[in-house]
Amino acid sequence: MSDIMIAVDLSSFSENLIRTGLELADKMNASVTLFSVVEIGIGIGLPEGGPVFTDDIPARIREVEERLESYRQNYPDKQNINIMVSTGNPKNETLEQAHNSNATMLVVGTHGRTGLDHMLLGSNAEYIIRHSRIPVLVVPYNQGEH
Repeated sequence: MSDIMIAVDLSSFSENLIRTGLELADKMNASVTLFSVVEIGIGIGLPEGGPVFTDDIPARIREVEERLESYRQNYPDKQNINIMVSTGNPKNETLEQAHNSNATMLVVGTHGRTGLDHMLLGSNAEYIIRHSRIPVLVVPYNQGEH
C-alpha cells in the first residue's frame, strides 16, 4: 500500500491542506502520514527570534503532536492516518522523512509569497519541489483570484 505524506505547518490553512491530501489518499487507496517539523534555531537570523532551548523542544513536540492528533480526530472514519513530528529545518526534514519512509507522494502547501517576502523567507514548497525524489502535490494557500 502506498503512503501519502501531508506536510503541515499548523497554520490556519492546514485543515484545507489535510482535507485535500485525504481526498487524494481515498482515490489512491493510500494510507496517510500527517507530518510537521518543530524548527530549531533562530529563524531567519534575526536576534529577536532567539534560539529554541533544549528544554523547550520536548514540550513543543508534544504540542505539535497534539495539534496533529486533533486534525486526525476530525476524520474518525479514516483508520489509516499516522502522525509524525520531526525537528530541524522544515524543508530539509520534510524531504528526508519523505524519502526515508514509504511515502509515494508528498502533499505540501504554498503561501504564494512574491517579491521581498519570497526573497527573505524563501519558499519551502519550491525547495521541496526542486529536490524531491517523489511526486509532490502543491496546494495553494490563497485559492482566491490574484
